[in-house]
Amino acid sequence: MALKRTRDRARFCEYTRCVRRAVKCGATVFGWTVALALLSRGHAADAQLLMGVSGSKKERPPPALDPHIPKGALRRALARPTTGFDLPACSFKYPLCVHRGTTVDEAAALSWLAALESAYERVVFCLGAPGPLDDAGRGGTSGLDVYLQHGDGASSVEADPAVLGAGHDEASAFCVAWDSESTIDRAATRCVAEAAALRLDASETPFARRALATEVWLHSGRPTSADARAVDDVQAEPERAIAARDLSRFSEGGALLFDYLDATRGRGGVVDAALATYALSAGPPSPAGPRWVNEPDTLDVLRATFGPTPSDVARFFGDFAFARAFIGARDGATAWPLLGWSTNAGRVRFEWSVPLSTLPRRLSPAHPIEPTGSTYIWVALDGDVQGKSIAFQADWESPVSFRWVLAVVAADGHVVRRIDVPYLERETHVERIVGDLGGGVGLLAAGTNLGGLGPTYPFDPDFEPYEPHGYTVYFATQ
Repeated sequence: MALKRTRDRARFCEYTRCVRRAVKCGATVFGWTVALALLSRGHAADAQLLMGVSGSKKERPPPALDPHIPKGALRRALARPTTGFDLPACSFKYPLCVHRGTTVDEAAALSWLAALESAYERVVFCLGAPGPLDDAGRGGTSGLDVYLQHGDGASSVEADPAVLGAGHDEASAFCVAWDSESTIDRAATRCVAEAAALRLDASETPFARRALATEVWLHSGRPTSADARAVDDVQAEPERAIAARDLSRFSEGGALLFDYLDATRGRGGVVDAALATYALSAGPPSPAGPRWVNEPDTLDVLRATFGPTPSDVARFFGDFAFARAFIGARDGATAWPLLGWSTNAGRVRFEWSVPLSTLPRRLSPAHPIEPTGSTYIWVALDGDVQGKSIAFQADWESPVSFRWVLAVVAADGHVVRRIDVPYLERETHVERIVGDLGGGVGLLAAGTNLGGLGPTYPFDPDFEPYEPHGYTVYFATQ
């Protein structure tokens, strides 16, 4: 029996060795077969993965946007008003006509015609903007038509249907005005300027068109109470978007962005940078549909011209937001020469103003910040600041990015020292320590919501409604 058990165990061991050898040989053959197949196909990366070496990572294309997202503003199909007179009052010098309603005084129509002629000379001849597009006789002549109504209303500039066969979106225009208008020169200049803008790029947002026309007026006319109100509206609510799509009470104040371009980037005439930015946004003609296709837009031009990387774009908007803190009465360095008249109307609203002695504090805004909107916080340096420093932390909601700038400001409004907080893509938290507070009366913190969905999909003003985002900041002394 013992001999039999020994013989059986020997047979079992031999069988096990054969099975293991067969499996090992089969695995080896399979491995070489796969390797040779991979190498024969030329997939070096797959072969590297087989050998345990990571291959090159393939870039995944960004996901497509929802095709139902609006690409531009609605095309308004407003009919021209009817008048009680067959013949308008037309200029002998320029292609301009005024159509007056039945109850409109003749003197009011002549005053409007004179204001239009003056506006045409300033906008076209002095500032170099193109003249309004020929309207193919829609108003009885080829000139720009103004329909003067009786009563108290808001003047507007309306676009005719787009010109077919043009190389870009362009349209003629007509203006609807009211005889109760107290600032005729301003309204007439805005009429001519917006008509010129429709010739440059009819698909651009109505918000940008009104902002450009206001900038043209500020350079060519004398500021009025309406201009002070426009500046005050955007500075009182800086969290609102400074670049939007639809007309609102903030549209005229959007001229601040164009004025900043002219002051910091312009090299020629007084509105060359603003006009060039607007003209460069003209793209291929929009297909038939209820909306314009505003691609590219003015922000695309800014990104391509003044900084192609997200850091460059963040720096530009951060600089603009920081400059907004020094308009009007706070402009100690005369950085905004065109807006020196705004005085207290130009003062930006601080979200918080807290004394240094009350730190540490964690603060949040009353309202979230819209894309391209800004927020401002002031820390008053009360008491002895010798040897002290301030720790700053900011947190905000994803997926947007914020750009923060800090500055120690003197009593006369001059910046003693500016501190740029590092801009980190896809981050929602930044920190910075500010030392050497001497010579200042306060620490200014200016933040801007850059909007968008990261570097792949930057903010587009045509994608309304916007999604504002909140933040918290923390200040502590060290």
